[in-house]
Amino acid sequence: MLPHTLPNWLNNMRHKHAKIYTTHNLFIHQTKSTYAVEGYINGRRVRRRFLSLEEAKGMCHTLEEGVASQHVIRTSLTSKQVKDAEVAHHRLPDGCTLVEAVELLMKLHTSMSVSMREAIDQHLRTKETKSVETYRQAKGLLMSLSDYHTGTLQGFTREDAAGFLANVSAGSYNHYLRACKGLYIWAKKHEMVRANPFAHIVSRERLQSEASVLSVAEAKNLLEASKNLHDGDMLAYTCLCLFAGLRPESEMKKLTWDAVNLDDREIRVTIGKTKKPRCVEMSENLVKWLRKCDQAKPIWPTNYRRKWSDVRTSAGFSGGVNPEIDKGLKPYVKDYMRHTAISNRVRITGDIHGAATWAGNSPAMISRHYLGLVGKTEARNYWSI
Repeated sequence: MLPHTLPNWLNNMRHKHAKIYTTHNLFIHQTKSTYAVEGYINGRRVRRRFLSLEEAKGMCHTLEEGVASQHVIRTSLTSKQVKDAEVAHHRLPDGCTLVEAVELLMKLHTSMSVSMREAIDQHLRTKETKSVETYRQAKGLLMSLSDYHTGTLQGFTREDAAGFLANVSAGSYNHYLRACKGLYIWAKKHEMVRANPFAHIVSRERLQSEASVLSVAEAKNLLEASKNLHDGDMLAYTCLCLFAGLRPESEMKKLTWDAVNLDDREIRVTIGKTKKPRCVEMSENLVKWLRKCDQAKPIWPTNYRRKWSDVRTSAGFSGGVNPEIDKGLKPYVKDYMRHTAISNRVRITGDIHGAATWAGNSPAMISRHYLGLVGKTEARNYWSI
């Protein structure tokens, strides 16, 4: 039988109480009115009180003899490991076993070794049966999270969650929050994590003075839909709204290819809301997109309303024509593309006055509505589409 070592709390008690009698596992000390037997037998604490010293001694020997008569258990554990097992066993809740506790620990240890990217890849596979737009949007949002945090899924904290959302554009804030919460809800269901670091964060209510902006993924969806539907009739319109920030009706409706100079990279806007002509500098990506367009077709195509509605619904937005088709789709906000272009323009240039001239607005309007809606990385990605 392995020798038994008293736990620390009992050793400390021995220093507090003067021992007047001891056996192998037990000792006796005197209280004000009794003789106390203290010790540890087979992992169980012994605490008895007797009126006489002889009674206390008799109990010590009775208990020690009971231990001596028990069967010897052979084990490969060291004395310290046996002691740890005994202490751990007595700390378990009723009905639990050491094996169950170890299995739970191993699950937690495994989850801590799962990288954020690996977990996102597994989660995205559950969305492959959904629509292409839903899958692409989820992937775009969650890959940004993967780029932000290269560590483990379990190691992502509440502070990390707040820091990540602080870097996304205001217009896309709720989209990112919804996607990230969904990832951790899925992970928790599969016992990969114990807590959701996004659970305490609530969605933002959009301020009336705040412009609505598209995410990079949403802008790409609109471009792809414009390119693929109706023989590309809507592609030039979508490109000019997204990357030149032109007003989607008052300026775009009268715009012709004669006013678009791809060599000089500028657009002459002579008819519009403000009735003030201006030249709009084109970005490199806009020029590349426009060169793909058929300039024999008008920028504002025939059957514009129906074609634009089809593009929007294909990109995951309400089309504004058929309420039944629009059910479950994200509402399309007026001037979505123009607001997105201006927000990204002022973010990438840092020039409020230049952005105002470019958009045909006042600097006060830019300051009031378009600052802080887009992150630096997102702006770079936007102008690289």
